[in-house]
Amino acid sequence: MNDLVRFALVAFFPRVDDLPGLAELGVDEKIEALRRESTFLFWLGIVGGALFFQISPILTVLRPWPAAWLTEEQLDRHAHRLATHPVYLIRQITVLIKLVAGLFWGQSPEIRHHLALPVYGQDPGTRRIEPVVVRPALAPRKPAEGLVKLGKKELSRGRQPGALASGKVA
Repeated sequence: MNDLVRFALVAFFPRVDDLPGLAELGVDEKIEALRRESTFLFWLGIVGGALFFQISPILTVLRPWPAAWLTEEQLDRHAHRLATHPVYLIRQITVLIKLVAGLFWGQSPEIRHHLALPVYGQDPGTRRIEPVVVRPALAPRKPAEGLVKLGKKELSRGRQPGALASGKVA
């Protein structure tokens, strides 16, 4: 099951130029921890989403085989089209996979450093239950060059903000 989940998570966060992809960031340990620490229903949703990701290329790239057999370009198009699919339920299945993948990717020290964000401290392994959790003070930042380049690359692919709302899906 972990390999099935890993494939779907990694497909949404591939390497882009010098920005590392999820596959390069120790995702296997994170998946094992997620499986250990999450509820059965949440894990079942992740596995169901990963299974749907595998069997749905027929809907997105018109290929009647599993996502694991797609080329890199087809896999990228498959992931994007699932995330922007006109059917709400399909987009929601994709959201769960992208949510977990994004958490894993964004908490990684390599990504945070690359995007000029402060690295998270060690997880204390406890829940914060204070009535008001004090937000840490953030230092002023400038736009990260890596994100600017990534945004320009996505725009060149025709993936502009609001494309789903306007009905234009790449």
